[in-house]
Amino acid sequence: MKIQVSRVPEEGRRERATYDPAALDMDRDDIHLAEPFEVDAFVTKIDEELVVAADIRCPLRLSCARCLEEFASAVQANAIFNYQVRPADVVDITDDIRQEIILGYPAIPICRPDCRGLCRVCGQNLNIAACSHQGE
Repeated sequence: MKIQVSRVPEEGRRERATYDPAALDMDRDDIHLAEPFEVDAFVTKIDEELVVAADIRCPLRLSCARCLEEFASAVQANAIFNYQVRPADVVDITDDIRQEIILGYPAIPICRPDCRGLCRVCGQNLNIAACSHQGE
């Protein structure tokens, strides 16, 4: 989302941008953005400072750390970004949006709280069926 500082009225204004996952250039094996997502923001200018209050909801495709099944989730963040600016500036908040997504990404993705994981002996997904090794 690029914001032209000179076009922000004194009372502020709403901005909305749709991000394609490829546009965020998240070249990481562990973070998979599921689909394009929107960022809603309210932009205000106070003297030489631009304040952006952004609502981010980014759908993800994750692999469960216990059972290895893929599942859908989302990063949801409300962030406030401050920038020192001049009237002729154009501010691109894409890097800050990317950072919020990375910070909101779960360190250990779990598909559901009661996920039973895999059997340590045979690898059976214990959410789907029991195996003869349970209790060993």
